[in-house]
Amino acid sequence: MLLAEAAHISENLRNLYRNYMTDAENRSKHFANSVDLIREAVNNAVDDLGELIEIFYPKYSRYPRQFVSFRELRDDVCKKLSISPLVWDEALAGKPMVPLLALESPEYGGEGMTVKQALTLMARVQDLGFLDIAGKMNEKEALMFWSRATGENPMMPITRFLQLVSYVTEGRSQSLQSIRRMMETMQPAEIIQKLFGEEKVDMEVRTMQPGQPFTGPIYRAWNKLVTPTEVYAEVVSSPRRYLHITEFPKGKFNGVLYNRDKQVIGKVTKLPYQESEAIFEVEADANQVKCVTDILALGDDWDIYKLDYRDRASYLERLNINSHIKTGKPLQASTDFSQMLETLEGQERLRLTFTSGFEIGGSGGWLILKDAFHVHLLVTAIKKDEEFNTHIRLAAMDGYETYEVGQVTVPVTVAQHMRQRLAQQGALVGMNWLPVDEYALVVVLEMGEFNLTQLSVKDGKVEYLDDNMGYSEVSQLTDLIEMSH
Repeated sequence: MLLAEAAHISENLRNLYRNYMTDAENRSKHFANSVDLIREAVNNAVDDLGELIEIFYPKYSRYPRQFVSFRELRDDVCKKLSISPLVWDEALAGKPMVPLLALESPEYGGEGMTVKQALTLMARVQDLGFLDIAGKMNEKEALMFWSRATGENPMMPITRFLQLVSYVTEGRSQSLQSIRRMMETMQPAEIIQKLFGEEKVDMEVRTMQPGQPFTGPIYRAWNKLVTPTEVYAEVVSSPRRYLHITEFPKGKFNGVLYNRDKQVIGKVTKLPYQESEAIFEVEADANQVKCVTDILALGDDWDIYKLDYRDRASYLERLNINSHIKTGKPLQASTDFSQMLETLEGQERLRLTFTSGFEIGGSGGWLILKDAFHVHLLVTAIKKDEEFNTHIRLAAMDGYETYEVGQVTVPVTVAQHMRQRLAQQGALVGMNWLPVDEYALVVVLEMGEFNLTQLSVKDGKVEYLDDNMGYSEVSQLTDLIEMSH
């Protein structure tokens, strides 16, 4: 596919998606127009969809993100044009950079490069320089190129894009919820292959196939002193990962660690189990497995994760594991676990795991920290820097008014969640502080220390953005002061 075609599709889908989100009366019309645009894109070949995902969604692309920063581009242009970087900053501060970069390319012309050629060219931006690359493409192509190269948000979420694709297939249209379920265990390319394949698509089937990453459950903060009903208490000493053991070629076992967001952590050289393919939950220090804590799949049995926690723990104990096995202990209803917290050492945490089966992408239980509090704070402003880090300002409630209590850097997964929430309201995060208190973004903050003199969070880490909370759940300033005593 040509880059010009991908740029045309991206621009039109962006406009249609914006209209879909803002024009409620004609929503079905905008959706139908989006489907027609996707259908036109795949008239030549279904493979074009794969190339669209490569250029639109770097997270799911085989081509790694290049992280071309605006500072690098500024320094390159200023050096070649012999101008001061201060002139650049004064002239362009606060303006959208990608459209301005695209203006340096001719309105028409270019070399007519393909999507694959453009993705390869992104790795050579620093070698060739901005001006040389700008001359290789026209303005529309450049808009797509620099949007992808600098990490701008895609024109719509990947789940919505795949839903549009499903409406192009014959009788296989899917709901957004169904697509999200598939995304928990499959990559976009696999979903497209299923949608256009000959077999019937069954969205409800979820399996723990070794080698196929999945979205793990969330363990939210538990802020009460008495345990909930029917849980197991687990002591977490190191980060919990998912170890996938695969066999290829036959007789040779390989291990890869994933986090709960399907991201690769690294390869494991010393495997705790080498008798068949399997998926384990483990505690790992970097790429070294310290202990095995749960089993989710073994050999051809990909449904072990559906068993109750007690049955999974018993299953694990019967295996020939060449590593320490650490499982939880059942707690009676309404147990006071304050004494258990006193036995924790260092960075150890207490996790309360549900007795039921492992739930992909759902809730797995609660997490309790020994020397930290979990509080709900309101996001009042957000921005990103030139290194693509996202920063937010947080506030507690002081009666019915907000009181700013700190500024923190947000983890990548949480930042993506925030930007998606804001994009749905038509608010795009840029290099300048964007006030967002009206959108009621409530985050859960792990607060280690609160400065009474400055009334600010001194040591805090954002755990996640909670879509189920609003202004009424935001912690009061008096709560933070009380916690600090």
